[in-house]
Amino acid sequence: MLASVADTERLTRNTYDMSPRNLVVTLEAVTQEIIDLVVAEVGPVDLTADATLQSWGLDSLKVMSLVFKIEERYGIVLDEEGADDLRTVDDLAALVLRCIQEQP
Repeated sequence: MLASVADTERLTRNTYDMSPRNLVVTLEAVTQEIIDLVVAEVGPVDLTADATLQSWGLDSLKVMSLVFKIEERYGIVLDEEGADDLRTVDDLAALVLRCIQEQP
């Protein structure tokens, strides 16, 4: 059975659209989005999901800028309690995903 044009558009949108209205958001997609935001902030760096946050070479102002961009991008507010346990890119992505899923 062939997919309709509407199905193809929906699947494409779900793959690439990371806005809150999109219900299909994966940890891998959030992780890549965070890596892309870091690269945009500091230039080319070799980041993986298990890279520590300190390895980014970001000072505290750039970290805050990154947090604000993530919050704006996904329409969420990252809570301070969850941020205390952040060690890696994957930890941050998991927190973002949890906040997205907890939205009403």
